[in-house]
Amino acid sequence: MLSADIDQAIAKVLYRRGFTPENTLFGHSVCSDEVNNRKEQLIPLLTNRWEEGFSLGGLAGLPFAGKSGFGAYLHHVPDSGKLLVVFAPHVGIDEMGRIGSLQRDGQTKTSTACGAAIGAYKELQKTKKTANDPLLIFEEDNPNEFDPQLKQIVNLLAPRLTGIEDSADSIAFVTYQMYGIIRELITACITETPDLFDFATEVAVVGGIMINRRKGGDFFQPLSFETWKKGEKPIDLFEDAFGSRPELLPVIGSQAAMTRASLY
Repeated sequence: MLSADIDQAIAKVLYRRGFTPENTLFGHSVCSDEVNNRKEQLIPLLTNRWEEGFSLGGLAGLPFAGKSGFGAYLHHVPDSGKLLVVFAPHVGIDEMGRIGSLQRDGQTKTSTACGAAIGAYKELQKTKKTANDPLLIFEEDNPNEFDPQLKQIVNLLAPRLTGIEDSADSIAFVTYQMYGIIRELITACITETPDLFDFATEVAVVGGIMINRRKGGDFFQPLSFETWKKGEKPIDLFEDAFGSRPELLPVIGSQAAMTRASLY
């Protein structure tokens, strides 16, 4: 779905539940990459609709703000208000259809997207944590010694790569595993914040994959949409907002890998 369609679909469902720009604080956990922040992309559209946004994310979209950052975000919510959290890793697709590749404005060569996730995957290949994958279009190395976020991404991704050889595409596989990592971390922020519902009456969480393209606007593949209230089980709003879930097993290759990625 195009980013504008996702923005409208989320709003349609949440407006019916009483979410408004006046009572809702929007937060997002997406990669710092500038391609995710062009005016036609999802995060700027959502920030414009909900009138402000709190950034929880760092490289690869992981919520590096941590529980302290989530706590600050929570404490900024309007009195008896609501939270809307959107999270997503991102992946580029170039004009030749190569996943993980993106030609950026002003550049003649293609580069990686998400560079952090692909960089972590390459680091794991160097240490023989995963099968060799030539990745011919991804030849840049990161020479920086001080790289705490990348090191954390490597550590979290390493145990999730089993079965990558059975997937339709290694970078697609890595991207879905990154989604699972982010979803688990965001869920932990929610479930392990004891005073959450002292400040917010409801928390809506939307997760998916941001798909960057050079032209035509980005796509967003929604994968989850839930809302949380005190003392209640999460309510699944996915089909109400987006319709049927995508069939991902042929892409990922095994049900075990699907489970590790927190998919369905």
